[in-house]
Amino acid sequence: MSKRIYYTLLLVWIVCLSLYFIWQIWDIYWVIKTCLSILIVLSCGFLWYQNQFWLRKQNATNLHSIPKSQRIVLVAGDDLSDWIESSERWRLLRDSMWVRVEDCAQLIDIYRALDEQNKIANGILLIINPDRYPHVAALEQRISQWRQEIETVQALYKRQLPLTLGIHTNLLDKNLDYWPQNINNQLCRQRSSVQEYFECLQKQLDSYAALNPQQPEHISYTVASTLYLNQQWLIQYVIKNLLPEKPYRNSLYLVACVWLNSFNSNQNADWRKFEIEATGLVTPNQTFTVTGLKNFPIIENNFVHQRYLSKGAKYLCYGINWFLIFCLIGTGYSFVENKKWLQKVIAGHQQYIAIPQHMEKERLDSINNLKLIQQTLHDYMTYGEPRKMGFGLYHATRLLPIINKDINTFQLEKQKKQIIRLDTTALFDVGQSKLKTDAKLVLQGVLTWVQANPNKRVLIDGHTDNTGNAASNKTLSFSRAEAVRDWLVNASTFPEDHFTVQGYGDSKPIASNDNPQGRSKNRRVEITLVDMNHTD
Repeated sequence: MSKRIYYTLLLVWIVCLSLYFIWQIWDIYWVIKTCLSILIVLSCGFLWYQNQFWLRKQNATNLHSIPKSQRIVLVAGDDLSDWIESSERWRLLRDSMWVRVEDCAQLIDIYRALDEQNKIANGILLIINPDRYPHVAALEQRISQWRQEIETVQALYKRQLPLTLGIHTNLLDKNLDYWPQNINNQLCRQRSSVQEYFECLQKQLDSYAALNPQQPEHISYTVASTLYLNQQWLIQYVIKNLLPEKPYRNSLYLVACVWLNSFNSNQNADWRKFEIEATGLVTPNQTFTVTGLKNFPIIENNFVHQRYLSKGAKYLCYGINWFLIFCLIGTGYSFVENKKWLQKVIAGHQQYIAIPQHMEKERLDSINNLKLIQQTLHDYMTYGEPRKMGFGLYHATRLLPIINKDINTFQLEKQKKQIIRLDTTALFDVGQSKLKTDAKLVLQGVLTWVQANPNKRVLIDGHTDNTGNAASNKTLSFSRAEAVRDWLVNASTFPEDHFTVQGYGDSKPIASNDNPQGRSKNRRVEITLVDMNHTD
């Protein structure tokens, strides 16, 4: 299949995955779902239309005869004829291919031609000959044009185009073709880092000048001092037009600076004036006849070896990125929904354990809520959790044993405790703890119930409303509980220690004391049957 078909299938896959996530996983309003679906379809349709029908600018640069090479270096700037003849487009040197870029306007076309052949430039050698510019303004303008074109290429193709700056000099020292030595991990994107780079170069110069003149790496002190002046001139006039104070997106990557032997000098050039003012020496005019092509400086190691990424691989990467983004969004959304559900389950458990045992109605409502949660968790375990929570982050089933324990505990309490509430109005007169004459009619049913459960312990609790003094109410409630116990002991064969008596006064109301009906409910005697091993 062609790249066009691959690209179409990729867009269709992205649309299907997006719609599946929006309509099946994302729990949002249907209006928002519809708007997002339309937006995704239109966006992918626009990308497909752009790829199918937009005409690319025709490239007039003829680079179809370029062979395969490990490295491709673009050579641009001044005096290129010293290295590549004007009739040549490229030259193969060592294991690198050097492509000629005569003018900055050709840079984009040449890079496009390389891209069409699945090739990528590893860097650009920008050659500057200061003797060709009588005024600094002309040189600065030229450098700014190259900077803009290089940044445009980096922005269009999303690739680095590392820059090595080559400076002409008339020192005619053969060692300059092999100096400076490569400084590893050097990447200058702002002027301050260039200053540090030149300091490293100056240390190399000092070490080369200190060598024995018989050694091939030796550089004379005259050459070293002149190169030092070159560096100061570069920082003052050239670097400021190449690199900003602070790097920004697509700004240049300066990796090295080399010096090239030149064969002409212009005493009227601005650089020569700078040199004469700094040293007081006038460099004599020099004329040489050059036969054959010169060697390029050894700069290949300055460039990062970048591998070409074809369009198909790009589209595959885009698809993987989209897939990862959707997975990230789905996982994040699932995490939020799962966290809400976990908080709901934990809140139900904490609510149940926070309710006092005497508030039976509230405890029963809390247990009913826990039973709904228990059923939901069982359904999730049986039929699978919802997509919005099961996108790899569902852990609520870990709380199921805790919910089961709460429900079982409540059911055991109901089994252990069997309660009868007696209204004290039927047993006692107001403010009294002596049983009425007809109280035995009420207590007879209690006695029958107690005798039917001989293995159960009997708890007798007295309660009052909040009328009167709290201490008096507690004493009265205890006395009434004792009166009931004494009657049951006398009417049965159970010993006295079979009964436990407590008086709570008004501390455990079951209704509001703000109205007569509530106070009447709170005036009560509770008789509870519990297991013998139960502790309350």
